[in-house]
Amino acid sequence: MKANTSIILDSRKQLKNGLYPIKLRVTFNRSQRYYPADLSLNQNDFNLIMGANPKGENKNIRLKLNALEQKANKIIDELPVFDFNVFKKKLYSNQHIREDVYHYYEQIIARQKIDEQFGTASNYTSSLKSLKTFKSKLKFNEITVDFLKAYERFLLNEEKSISTVGIYLRPLRAVINQAMEDGTLSKDFNYPFGSKSKFKYQIPTSRNIKKALTLAEIKLFFEYKAEAGTWEDKALDFWIFSYLANGMNITDIAHLKYKNIDGEYIKFIRAKTKNTNNVVSLITIFITDDIKKIIAKWGNLEIKKDNIIFPILNPNHTAEKQRATIQQFTKMVNKYMKIIAASVGVDKPCTTYYARHSFSTVLKRSGANVQFISEALGHSSINTTKAYLDSFEDDSKKEMAKALTAFK
Repeated sequence: MKANTSIILDSRKQLKNGLYPIKLRVTFNRSQRYYPADLSLNQNDFNLIMGANPKGENKNIRLKLNALEQKANKIIDELPVFDFNVFKKKLYSNQHIREDVYHYYEQIIARQKIDEQFGTASNYTSSLKSLKTFKSKLKFNEITVDFLKAYERFLLNEEKSISTVGIYLRPLRAVINQAMEDGTLSKDFNYPFGSKSKFKYQIPTSRNIKKALTLAEIKLFFEYKAEAGTWEDKALDFWIFSYLANGMNITDIAHLKYKNIDGEYIKFIRAKTKNTNNVVSLITIFITDDIKKIIAKWGNLEIKKDNIIFPILNPNHTAEKQRATIQQFTKMVNKYMKIIAASVGVDKPCTTYYARHSFSTVLKRSGANVQFISEALGHSSINTTKAYLDSFEDDSKKEMAKALTAFK
């Protein structure tokens, strides 16, 4: 009896990222064994890759999976008597490939690009490049607490910030987590991340630099008169729109459609949360007179439900091209907002991040509770919201201090 092989999506257990591992299934004498292919997909993408004439990156993945199955069948043909243990040793004779951290990184980055998660793919790519400058080749079993501490010292010696250390190490931790989940790493792998109190490596975090403006500073922007039709005029209006629209970022502004307008409200789901396993919440924004004016001024003249409101993007462009367009648009808004800030005497960069942080902080100062603000921002965790909230204005602190001795 000959052993049979097939490439399958192992849907018996869903990974934390919502995907399923791809495995080589070998059947012999009514027994089955599964061997990881170092890749995970959802059902729809798996069907596209395994279907007729896959294109682009799907085709590349299909070729790799075909190569794995061809190797397996060659091993089976060469074995005088089939044995699962002997088969496994021969299949993983190039074990170094499965142990290669950078190879696994590249597989995940390829997956992210297929899912059009270009921002996340960019973060992982930056992490990968940085690790390679520290160590040109890296195996999973080399990632120890001492290795991580040495890498942190290397980054700090390169004058990288604590924040950058975290940005580079979080993808590495995610890579290890996924490798453990899909069976690439054995159960006896010594997981290095965790609490310092448990002698593990704890990714450092820096105190967030608050990016909120006071109401007095925000008032200066509302009163500023830019020359009509200029980039300065556009930048100011989109910054104000972001501030009034629950701190909406430029990506979500660019993807807004007229169908998102429901009577007196704009209702939308953040692009950032659409492809996650977190519970996504519908964000609702009351359309103020200022928001109406900005839509009327810069909005698409052809008001149809499926038309985007602001003609920032070309719907026919690829997702990657659209991301580049949004980045350039954001860059221009930030450039001119810095000029405006200097003109009105606000000594802060006042980027689009300031619009979002200012929205949440002004609400907090007005007495809104954190849960309400969290829902308005579309956060899945209140802890994320707390990081956005600035301290109260100095005048408020002064009044609070006076209240402590009001009996005098």
